[in-house]
Amino acid sequence: MNLKQMEAFRAVMLAGSVSQAAKQLFRTQPAVSMMISSLEEEIGFQLFERHKKRLYPTPEAEYLYREIEAIFNRIQDVSQTVQDIQNKQYGFLRIGCMPGPSTFFMPNLLADFLEEHPKVQASLQTRTSDLVAEWVASNQYDLGLAEITQHQSQLSLDDRFTLPCCVAIPADHPLAQEEELNTALLDGEPMITLHPDHMIFHDLLKEFENNGHRMNVRLQTRFFIPALTFVERGLGVCVMDLISVDSYQGYASPGKVVFRRFNPEVELNIGIFYPDDTPRSMITQAFAERLRTRLDSIQANHATLLNWGS
Repeated sequence: MNLKQMEAFRAVMLAGSVSQAAKQLFRTQPAVSMMISSLEEEIGFQLFERHKKRLYPTPEAEYLYREIEAIFNRIQDVSQTVQDIQNKQYGFLRIGCMPGPSTFFMPNLLADFLEEHPKVQASLQTRTSDLVAEWVASNQYDLGLAEITQHQSQLSLDDRFTLPCCVAIPADHPLAQEEELNTALLDGEPMITLHPDHMIFHDLLKEFENNGHRMNVRLQTRFFIPALTFVERGLGVCVMDLISVDSYQGYASPGKVVFRRFNPEVELNIGIFYPDDTPRSMITQAFAERLRTRLDSIQANHATLLNWGS
């Protein structure tokens, strides 16, 4: 029994006659009759009886029809699945993300993506940048967002992003009147920083020491979003990345914190990571493009983020 025979039999069962089935299949009536006859010969039992120029299915035909209809329903399901895959509406996306962007930035981006792709499933896990890179390399994530270290030179230029840091200051602080801040203006000023094992802390401390100024660390946090609560309360200033600034401005109201340019530049270098030897699904590519566009936008809108609330 082949698919064409099953298709002809199903059409006769649905249409009630060979002539109508032939029209639906865009075939001649003799061709359809021949397929039904060859099917009966192959399976060894009669499918239809003719009475007064009408066809009547046998009980065996009724049973066979239910089985064949289930097959065609499954074929339709597969066809719909193929269409969903083509339209990037089906798949499972595994994402690893460094701590800072995993609080607001990545969840908001992923939520927007899932709303547009309702059949897509996703997993979002927060890990250190080193673990994100390691787990992506071992194919435990389809995509990762993490800081770039010197030995990770395999990333393409399109997947690398250099984001300058700026200074978060209490809105009523005297330094809020400055357009640009430097280590001299922040000399001895209470600061909220990341822990010493983070590259931004290392680069920031280096700038203070090179310029002969003192970095007065009052509070340390693992990432920047909690630091902004301390800035709001007037406990210090914080040199932070633009993703954290963008995230904060997405949920907070202007009036408590302002952001100012920092010179010399301290930068956050991040990248989009993929498994090396595994083809990327269309869903992964679509989400990566969304992520890339969003990071490019933050990079391009540096001045807008600094003018927030003005």
